[in-house]
Parts: sequence; structure tokens; C-alpha cells
Amino acid sequence: MRTKRVVVDASYVLGMLFPDEKTSTLPKKRMVAPALLEYEVVNAIKMAVVRRRIDDELAGELIREYKSWKIEYKTVELNGILEVALEHKLSVYDASYLWLARELKTELLTWDKKLAKLVSA
Repeated sequence: MRTKRVVVDASYVLGMLFPDEKTSTLPKKRMVAPALLEYEVVNAIKMAVVRRRIDDELAGELIREYKSWKIEYKTVELNGILEVALEHKLSVYDASYLWLARELKTELLTWDKKLAKLVSA
């Protein structure tokens, strides 16, 4: 029996990571994401340090925790994400998650309400 997959975006992952959020829980399904997720997560952690939301030590711990999760990174089809971005007036970053969820015919875990509504659209 194949393991169910779920696409996770940066908002969902950060909700699992940041101690002052903890709005997300580790899904029981296998997590899948576009490769850009790593960059979005690390950038958000960096910005949290710059804004003094967290310190350098916690930033390192968060990155280590994130790296310990089993996330399968997928390549997205650039023409496909451009089409999705233009059609729904999204950034290409957000369109990457939406495109991948649609391509895999699976759920997208996100805290972005607009994105969540578009998955099944």
C-alpha cells in the first residue's frame, strides 16, 4: 500500500518550527514540497534573528530540527507554475506549492487561506 503524501508550504512548516507559533503539527502523511521550501524556511529563520524574534542559537536548533524531518523535495515544471501564478495572481513561490499539490493530486497544508482554497479549484 502506497503511503499518502501531502504538500507542505513554508507557512505550515514555520508554524511547526517557531516556538511562539506551534500552529501546525507534523503530518502523519509523507511530506512533499518544491525544493524552494528549504530557502524559504532558512530565510524566515534569518529574518526572525534580524528582527530579534529568536537568537542565533535557537536559529541553529530550528534548522537542525527542520533538517531532521523527512521531506521529499520535488522539481516543479516552470511553465506550469508560471501559468498557475498568472491565472491566480500568485507569486511563483506560492504557485509552486499549488502546482505541485495539483500535479500530485493531493492536499496542500498551508496557513495561506487563498492558496488552500485554490487547491481543489
